[in-house]
Amino acid sequence: MLFLIIITSFIILNLYFIFNLYLTNYNSSLQLTKNMLELKINLSKYNPVLINIPTNPIDLDIFNNLDPFYKNNIQFDNLLLLNRINFNNNLLNSNLLCNFKYSLSYYKETSIKEFKECKNNYHIISCITGKYFYIYLVHPKYKNIKDKEILLTKSERILIKPYDILIIPFGWKYLQEINDKTINYHIDVDNFFTFIHNTVLNKI
Repeated sequence: MLFLIIITSFIILNLYFIFNLYLTNYNSSLQLTKNMLELKINLSKYNPVLINIPTNPIDLDIFNNLDPFYKNNIQFDNLLLLNRINFNNNLLNSNLLCNFKYSLSYYKETSIKEFKECKNNYHIISCITGKYFYIYLVHPKYKNIKDKEILLTKSERILIKPYDILIIPFGWKYLQEINDKTINYHIDVDNFFTFIHNTVLNKI
């Protein structure tokens, strides 16, 4: 009987958190935040959030002799960046989050990526070095639009500077515009009750 109660509760919680992934605030937009309270409030309203968190600079010599790559988790691990970046799990203010997937992108020249969709609870992007780059964010209400040029007209263009952390919620599309040599890290995050759903969704 106890086992049945546990299984039923787990299923209900899965359905609850998956349902919440698809809730959309049609008026949501990028919010600039200065502290943890503002960040928590804006994430609860399904807003993308930008916050700047300075940290000790990373020795850029470790990136010498590397060829360009995109969202490479092996390079992130090999360069031992986990405890050197400006992100902390407490930033998202939840004990339910899990499956943190860290990766690294390295650009040597101008590059414009295709639109990607966040299929995790959050996708996080931060600039390690470089002058800046841009992110184009598209609200989930435009999810049925496939044409890149139309999506660009519906997007918010966001300047990302060193130590900026951009937190993108589920369902939002984003495009990176790189204008110079740039290194940035990515983090994909689920929670215990959306992990299975998000894993399947990312394989479709």
